Amino acid sequence: MGFKRTLFWLSSFFIFLFSIIIFHYTTPPFPTPSTTITPKEIFNFELDNIFHKIIRLSGAQDIVSIVTSILRTHKDKCDKAKWASTLIQNYNVTLVLIVDQHGCGNFSSVQEAVDAVPESSSNTTLIIIDSGTYREKVVVQANKTNLIVEGQGYRDTIIEWNDTANSTAGTANSYSFGVFSSKFIAYNISFKNAAPPPSPGAVGAQAVALRVSGDQAAFYGCGFYGAQDTLNDDNGRHYFKECFIQGSIDFIFGNAKSLYEVQNNCLSFKVDLFYLYAL
Repeated sequence: MGFKRTLFWLSSFFIFLFSIIIFHYTTPPFPTPSTTITPKEIFNFELDNIFHKIIRLSGAQDIVSIVTSILRTHKDKCDKAKWASTLIQNYNVTLVLIVDQHGCGNFSSVQEAVDAVPESSSNTTLIIIDSGTYREKVVVQANKTNLIVEGQGYRDTIIEWNDTANSTAGTANSYSFGVFSSKFIAYNISFKNAAPPPSPGAVGAQAVALRVSGDQAAFYGCGFYGAQDTLNDDNGRHYFKECFIQGSIDFIFGNAKSLYEVQNNCLSFKVDLFYLYAL
């Protein structure tokens, strides 16, 4: 028992020491000349020198260099200009949240970022989502007002899930992305329901990609993909500009009062006739 306890504390000490060495080794060894040096900074400066000497004398400099190189490379990859969105100024955004699957953002999940949006706020929040496919069902609750979601292109940033009417007790709940808040805006992102196309005569195979039930929502350069009942334009006043919409059998449906501005090649459907009603 005594040996195990000693081994535990020795291991903890060396892990702690190595962590401190890594931390100090990755910081600049000299203070910036333009800043005023305080006694605390002088102490840190001397401590840095001590740790650097320990590393050199122990022969662990090569190992530490490899580790810090990996850490710095990862940091450099995270410093991307794509986070500098023009929407920040255009919409007077007060809060920006980043979603990235590689650890370069505030969150790795879209739903986590949505949950972090201030409730019932009159200020605008922007969620920037990096390229990739995010397999999750996302719900924007009614109290998440004044929210903008921006992807890196509708072919590059995709949010998808695979619920159906059968799996959610109804078509209305089968959405991959649901918007229930007012003043929601999306740019350059796709919403997809990955449920397979239903067989002829199949019951309960409706699979909604997006359900939008909040008022004053807008979608710019977005994609909507599904096999059946793709876009549930449920309720409210909505605007769709230069979006790609794909599906079959009521692939755009609902009771909303919406305006669609699309080009001829922006609709893809497997029906003989398509009727778009302006209510």
